[in-house]
Amino acid sequence: MTYRVEFTGSATKELANAHPEVRAAIARRIDALAREPRPRGAVPLRGDLKGLWRLRVGDYRVMYAIDDVARVVTIAAVGPRGSVYS
Repeated sequence: MTYRVEFTGSATKELANAHPEVRAAIARRIDALAREPRPRGAVPLRGDLKGLWRLRVGDYRVMYAIDDVARVVTIAAVGPRGSVYS
């Protein structure tokens, strides 16, 4: 069974601002989250970001939350490593 992928408004804007080649690579990885929300390489975050997961796509990071009951993956942030955690 697959998950539904949703975006926050800010994550949509952040993804739209990425370079087209980077955006395509990120979109492929996000699409794959619908089939497997905890892929190899995904890391659960700790501290203030507890409850979110991080997925690396080159120099970019995708931060997202997983709701297993509703079967929804919510993309919370997309951006370069240096700015996505702030």
